[in-house]
Amino acid sequence: MIQYRRLAAILLGVWLGAGIFTDLAVTQNFQTVDRFLAAPGSIGTSVELNRTGREHARLILRRNAGEENNFIFENWERAEMILGAALFAMLFFGGRPQKLMLAAAVSMWLIVAAQHFFLSPEVTDMGRKLADLPDNAALTKRFWTFHGIYSGSEILKLLVGFALAVRLSIRRKSDPDHFAKQFETQRSGARLSSAEPGVPRG
Repeated sequence: MIQYRRLAAILLGVWLGAGIFTDLAVTQNFQTVDRFLAAPGSIGTSVELNRTGREHARLILRRNAGEENNFIFENWERAEMILGAALFAMLFFGGRPQKLMLAAAVSMWLIVAAQHFFLSPEVTDMGRKLADLPDNAALTKRFWTFHGIYSGSEILKLLVGFALAVRLSIRRKSDPDHFAKQFETQRSGARLSSAEPGVPRG
């Protein structure tokens, strides 16, 4: 049971760590566009950007960054569902399952499923449409509403994951006399059995 618990803790740590890294990576993708335009790194690239127009190049590069983020989120969510299923299996089959920990694992999996099958497709579709619309388009408000819901669900998933990690790291203090007590109970049972009178065979 202890080994399964340790494996579950390791798996959860990988899940949370990779999730935080993914969130940071997709945030940096858009910021990298502005950093690149401000300092392209070579004279030739700077000349070409000036010839194309930096604002025009910025639109193209931000659209590319958006597509990269869509790819990252889609595939990471698939990986998360696999990790969530594996975590639930370890908690369920690794000894005496605790309802609270199982509920936490299921909650995290359901959040990921909602993100993958409902929120991400909506955000992706609206983001592509907004690329061809002015900044004051009516769709903008709906896009940021869904974006905020996704971000909130991501924070909630991480909080549940950290709470589960804390619970997994806390183990009940073992009883040093456990095996002695178990042996004494078995020996007492054997004595009682031998003291009972035999059944006559007729």
